[in-house]
Amino acid sequence: MRKVPHLRVSGLSLLELLVAVALGVLLISLAIPLSSLFLDRAKKARCISNMRVLHSALAAHVTDKGHWPQMEKDRFNFTEEEFFEFWVKATDPYGMSQEAWLCPMDRALSVRAGKMEDRFYGSYNVTRFDESPATPFRWNQPWAMERGNFHGRGVHILMPDGSVNESMNPFAGR
Repeated sequence: MRKVPHLRVSGLSLLELLVAVALGVLLISLAIPLSSLFLDRAKKARCISNMRVLHSALAAHVTDKGHWPQMEKDRFNFTEEEFFEFWVKATDPYGMSQEAWLCPMDRALSVRAGKMEDRFYGSYNVTRFDESPATPFRWNQPWAMERGNFHGRGVHILMPDGSVNESMNPFAGR
């Protein structure tokens, strides 16, 4: 008598299927928090890059014009839009666009700027100096700083040498 070959059907048992699904869920649950961490780090790097471009634009303005960009003297009651309109227009010829004035982590301004594209907003407040070209380089006075703690470790501060520091108390010792 001849043996009849049996057909073997291969497939997944219910247990194997459950283990595969559980591993998939575990990997996805680990990947989601890490992706948001990487996105936040990328936004922070973009913010630091914006501040370095701001440093280059301000230094180029001082070199080109022989003085720090001057807002109207004896006027301190600017609206936020007027303040940033001045700074955007003063630094635009030196590569600092309106978009570069916004920190990607500044959610409030990102939403506002998206709705009102023809308005001027920014995440970085610039220091006012006098007309002497040497003043911005004295006293280790910051050139600009973020208007809020967007990254959770303090505000970013742009220094005269182009470095960007973080500080929970940016005015300490000044």
